[in-house]
Amino acid sequence: MPIIGFGFEKIQIEKKGLYNKEDQIQNRIRIEDIKESKLKADSKKEMPSLMITFSFAIDYGRAGSLELKGYVLYYDTEKALKDLLDEWKKEQKLPPDFSTQIFNFILLKSNIKGLQLEEEVGLPLHLRLPRFRVNVGQKEEDQKKDKKEK
Repeated sequence: MPIIGFGFEKIQIEKKGLYNKEDQIQNRIRIEDIKESKLKADSKKEMPSLMITFSFAIDYGRAGSLELKGYVLYYDTEKALKDLLDEWKKEQKLPPDFSTQIFNFILLKSNIKGLQLEEEVGLPLHLRLPRFRVNVGQKEEDQKKDKKEK
């Protein structure tokens, strides 16, 4: 997929209080708009593209909130871009294969930024990160096996 640009235009995070277990973390991602865009390939030539604006928000209940707004620049053939834009203008929808790729890209960038900001202000992480842990039951079982073998 020819994504040729990405950026954040608004980054806002606020910690209002302590997070407790009754607060639920809720995420929201939305395509706000899609517009035609022209990018300069060189001093004489412009390339047609689409500017897809989005919002990504996380609500921590009484503990706080995070909001990111930004854009994705997408390049394709003029016909493909026109078809995407026409469908958006007509139904405010996008083809599933296209929207899946765009949403996945936005989620990747926004989740990384969100995790960084959450740590900086002391809000809980909205994603579970993988962790190593000792399985006590397995450790005891392995010790019993070792004793039997001796």
